[in-house]
Amino acid sequence: MGYTIGELIATLSDSGRHSDIPLVWNAYEMAKRAHGRQRRKTGDRYITHPVAVAGIVASAGGATPAICAALLHDVIEDTRVTSNQLHAEFGSGIAGLVEDLTLSVVRAGGPADPDLMLIALADRLHNLRTISPLPAASRKRASLDTLVFHVPLAHHLRAPGLARELTELACASLDALDGPDVRERRRRMTQAIRRAHPRAVAEAAAAFGGGAALLGSAPVPEWALVTGGAGALALLTAVLFGRDPKAAERLAALLQAVTNGSEPPASPPPGCGR
Repeated sequence: MGYTIGELIATLSDSGRHSDIPLVWNAYEMAKRAHGRQRRKTGDRYITHPVAVAGIVASAGGATPAICAALLHDVIEDTRVTSNQLHAEFGSGIAGLVEDLTLSVVRAGGPADPDLMLIALADRLHNLRTISPLPAASRKRASLDTLVFHVPLAHHLRAPGLARELTELACASLDALDGPDVRERRRRMTQAIRRAHPRAVAEAAAAFGGGAALLGSAPVPEWALVTGGAGALALLTAVLFGRDPKAAERLAALLQAVTNGSEPPASPPPGCGR
């Protein structure tokens, strides 16, 4: 599910960054001390998560400051380490990345540092790889958020490999949540959208579990979602929050095409079920 610290150091050595190894090791040592006996929901020691995130960053060609920030990305939020300590130990570059990650700056809109985006993607990717112990509601929320926010972010960063794995893991997680009643819920939502009746749409959304995870997100990548277990909910949310004055009409047509098993009117990008 992730790198060991030895594999991370080997990646640095293989890429010729021998002089950076002591800095990365110092970041690992601080993270290891700070997280101490903390455990993840999987039962693993918490330090395995930042090491895995750093490994993903390194594998994707991330710079050494990004690797160090990945190792330290949870210490301000989850331990007693302070921003001042990070600045004193690692300087403003690495400390600033950790601060921005803690504040979720990458979600604030506007241009973001590529290192910051890469760490955010790596963090979500490892969380998805280890998502199974979480409650169903948390898995649904994280998977929808991944498809709506992180997959477009990966494409923006021109990291198709990350985008592909994020999509596959999120869709697999959503598929696993489908129960025997999901078809009836989809049918109710489809009918509500076709009628374009606001109250019926809202009731159908509530029956499916709501759409709060998508509030404040970037525009829904409709074709990345339409064929998956969460597709109807994501499309429905686009209607509910008025992202397009003709969304109800357009999305009803899309859902009808999917429900009838026909081909969509345009060629969609890869997504759930594709």
